[in-house]
Amino acid sequence: VAYENIHGAYLYNCNSWVREYTKFHDRILMPLKGNRKLVFIDTPSRLNDFISPDQQKLPGATLSLDEDLKVFNNALKLSHKDTKVNIKVGPTAIQITCAEKTKVLSHTVLLNDVYYASEIEEVCLVDDNQFTLTIANESGPLSFIHNDCDSIVQSIIHIRTRWELGQPDSVTVHQKIRPKDVPGTLLNMALLNLGSSDPNLRTAAYNLLCALTSTFDLKIEGHLLETNGLCIPSNNTIFIKSVSETLARNEPHLTLEFLEECIQGFSASSIELKHLCLEYMTPWLPNLTRFCKHPADDAKRQKVAHILDKLITLSIEEVEMYPSIQAKIWGNIGQVSELIDMVLDSFIKRSVTGGLGSAQAEVMAETSVSLSAANVQLVARKVIWRLCRVIDKTCISPTSQLEQHIMWDDIANLARYLLMLSFNNSLDVARHLPYLFHIVTFLVCTGPVSMRASTHGLVINIIHSLCTCTKPVFSEEALRVLRLSLDEFSLPKFYQLFGISKVHSAATTAFRSAYRAAGERWIAVDRSFSLSNNDKERLTLTSLEAITDALLEIMEACSASLADCNWLQTWTALAKSFAFRYNPALQPRGLIVFGCIAKSIIDHDIKQLLRILVKALESFTDITLIDAIVMCLTRLQPLLRP
Repeated sequence: VAYENIHGAYLYNCNSWVREYTKFHDRILMPLKGNRKLVFIDTPSRLNDFISPDQQKLPGATLSLDEDLKVFNNALKLSHKDTKVNIKVGPTAIQITCAEKTKVLSHTVLLNDVYYASEIEEVCLVDDNQFTLTIANESGPLSFIHNDCDSIVQSIIHIRTRWELGQPDSVTVHQKIRPKDVPGTLLNMALLNLGSSDPNLRTAAYNLLCALTSTFDLKIEGHLLETNGLCIPSNNTIFIKSVSETLARNEPHLTLEFLEECIQGFSASSIELKHLCLEYMTPWLPNLTRFCKHPADDAKRQKVAHILDKLITLSIEEVEMYPSIQAKIWGNIGQVSELIDMVLDSFIKRSVTGGLGSAQAEVMAETSVSLSAANVQLVARKVIWRLCRVIDKTCISPTSQLEQHIMWDDIANLARYLLMLSFNNSLDVARHLPYLFHIVTFLVCTGPVSMRASTHGLVINIIHSLCTCTKPVFSEEALRVLRLSLDEFSLPKFYQLFGISKVHSAATTAFRSAYRAAGERWIAVDRSFSLSNNDKERLTLTSLEAITDALLEIMEACSASLADCNWLQTWTALAKSFAFRYNPALQPRGLIVFGCIAKSIIDHDIKQLLRILVKALESFTDITLIDAIVMCLTRLQPLLRP
C-alpha cells in the first residue's frame, strides 16, 4: 500500500552506508529496485526540478554543506578496491564524493560520504602525498592519496579545532548505526520498552517487535500480530524473556550486535529496566562461543573480547546493580566452558591495569567467584594453572626479589583470585592440594602487608575447605589434625612466620581494600597494598622450613585416608623443578621445600646439589642460596643409602 500511495522519494547525499544497507537487505528491498518513484539527487538545486523551492524547507545543516567549500579533485581513496574521489572541506564537515557513479537499487548514483567535524577523531599526514582520516565508529582509518595532502590535512584540522572550541566541556556523539546493527538495535529497543511504565509505549514496542520479526524474517516460534489499542500489562517480564530466549536460540547471528546495544543503553535506563535488560540479555551469552571457535576469524574474537570488557566495566561502575550483574551475567558466563579462558584473560588484564588493591582488581577477584559457581573444577584448575605458569616464567629473567619481577602484578592479582575462590571449596582443594601448597610456600611473606595477609588467609581457607568438604571423606584422625592446624595457624607464632606479626587480624588486613563505606562501592586503595620497606618482614629459611613442615603434616594426614594418592609426589616434583634452576628469588625456597618433603633421593640429585653449592661458594655472592643448599642437604642426608 505504501508503494502505491507514495508519489516520489528523493534521496540527497546517498552515501556508502546506504549502498551497504541495500546490499545487506537486498531481498527485502527488491520491490524498490529500478522504481521510478525513487529519485537520487546529487545537489540541492536539482531538487528544484521536482519540488518548488518554497515548498522544500530543507534543514539549514543540509544546505550549508555546499557553502564555503574547499574542493580537492582527483584524490584516490585506498581500500581493497581503490576509488577516485573528490574531497570537499566545508565549515562543519568533510565530504568524500566518488568521481564515478555506482549502482544502488539498480539506480546510477554518485556516492557522497559526509563526515561531520564531531566525528573526526584523527587526521594524520603519512607523507607528502598520503594522509589517513580516523572517523568515529568506522572499522578503521580511511587512507587517501593526493598531491596537496598538506593543505587537505590543515583544512580538516581547522574545522575540527573550530568545532571543539564551540563545544561545552563534555559532549556526547551519537553512535552511528551500521546496516548489520539494525536488527539488533531495534530488537533491544523493542524488548526494553515492552517493560516501560507507559502503556502506549509498551504497545508501540510490541508492534515494533512484530514489524521487526516480519521484516527480517526472525524465527519467533509464536504468533505475533501487530494491533492498535492492545492492552499489555506492565509486568510482562516472562513474555519478554521467552521471546529473547527463542530468538537467541533461532537467530544467534544477531548476538554481537544485540549485546552491544543492550550494554550501550544500560547505564541510561532506570533500575527497573536494568533488571529487565539483564533478564533478556542472559539467553544470548552462551552464543558468544560460536564467534570464538575459529582462530582465523580474529575480528569476531576481538568483538567478543570487546563485549566482555564492556561487561566488566558494567560490573565496576554499576554499584546498585552489582549483585544482579554478578548472578545474571557472570554466573551464566561461568556455565560456558569454552569462554572461561577468554574471560580470565580479560579479568587479569583489567586487574593488572588497575593495580593490586585497586577497585577494578578487587571487583575482578570477586567476580571470579561468580564465574566459578557453576563450574568450580574448571575455573579453579585454570586459575591455579595460570598462577603456577606465571611463577614458573620468573625463571626466564630472574630477579633477586619476586616483587621486582615484571610478572609480579600478574602473580599478586592471581593470588587475590585464589583467596576469593578458596572459601567454600571453590578451589576444589582436594584435587589441587599439591599445587596450592607449592604456591603458598613460594608466595609466603612476599609483597605488601595485605598480600602477606592474603597468603595466610588462603592457607586458613584451604584447611577449612578440607575440614568441610564432602568428597573425599577423611578419617577422624585426619580431621583432628586439620582442626588443630586451623588453631595453630591462627597463633601469633604463625603470624610472625607469614610476615604479619604487627597485624591484629589477618582477615581484616587481607580485605582492607575491599571495605565498603556507606554510599560507596569502594574506598580508596589502602596503603597496605603498597610495598613499603617500613612494614616489610623478610622470610627466613627456618620460617619457611616450619611452614613447610606444618603443611606436610596436613598433607600426610589427609592422604592416609585416600587410596593411590600422589599428592606428595606432585608437590615434590614442583619443588624440585625450582631447586635445580637459577632463580635468586625462588631457588632457595625450592631447595628448602624439596629438603623438607622429599621421601627419597637419588645420587644424581645429590651430585647436582653439590655442584650448585660449589658454584655458589666460588662466587660467594648469594649467602641465602648457600644456606638453603646446606639446609636441604641436611634434611636429605638421612635418606642417603649407607
